[in-house]
Amino acid sequence: MKSVVSLAGVALIASASAAFAADAGPTVTPGPLDAPPAFPQVYTAPGPAAGPLKAPAAYGKTTIYDWTGFYLGINGGAGFGSADWSAAPLSGRANMSGGLVGGTVGYNLQTGEPWVLGVELDLDWSGFRATTPATATCVPGCQLTGPWLDTNRLRFGWAFDGMVPGGILPYVTGGVALGLLNADIVGAPFGTREQANLGWTAGAGVEFVISGGWRAKVEYLYVDLDNVNCGSACPFGPVSFHPIANVFRAGLNYRLWMN
Repeated sequence: MKSVVSLAGVALIASASAAFAADAGPTVTPGPLDAPPAFPQVYTAPGPAAGPLKAPAAYGKTTIYDWTGFYLGINGGAGFGSADWSAAPLSGRANMSGGLVGGTVGYNLQTGEPWVLGVELDLDWSGFRATTPATATCVPGCQLTGPWLDTNRLRFGWAFDGMVPGGILPYVTGGVALGLLNADIVGAPFGTREQANLGWTAGAGVEFVISGGWRAKVEYLYVDLDNVNCGSACPFGPVSFHPIANVFRAGLNYRLWMN
């Protein structure tokens, strides 16, 4: 008789466990390149009984945003900085500014901890421009323009969950920057020196969930694109530039493979 009771108890416990597991849904353990559900369900324990004639609170459900997955986006903003120039025996610093707009692609990996590691690539059209004052070898002045800017960066963020409507991710970022630079005399009477320069960039930002797969971000980047000179486009004396920009951008991203 005791054996029968024991077997019945085991069967009852197994049935209850199976029912709870079915209610909670399957456990998904994604691989590093697989996107899990953006808002997985998290079950909380029931509260204490309210009284002898009242049932305890039911299991509650909360949603926690998971940042893992690929995303695409657009961004836009402006850059402000300077271009140190040298036209022997003179040198100086010219103000540089311009707008930016372009596209973004990236991937985040969150392994169940607050830390989020990501990689992000973007390519922006740029309106950067800097002009030197007129000199004896460069009349009416020399100019530097930057038609496009590309950055390839790592991102390290700390995810805060429970925010409305989803999550928020402050992050720091850094990597390489590649920019196309054009240097010439104003009006380009002798042509233009065009050069793609490899430099570096670092900055910080914050990204937050809007709804579903949509997220928005704001960020700051410091960009150093190294030196370029106008060469034969300045035949009366070469002029060299060293552009540095402070870029402020906002962006809109969409997380792929929403479940």
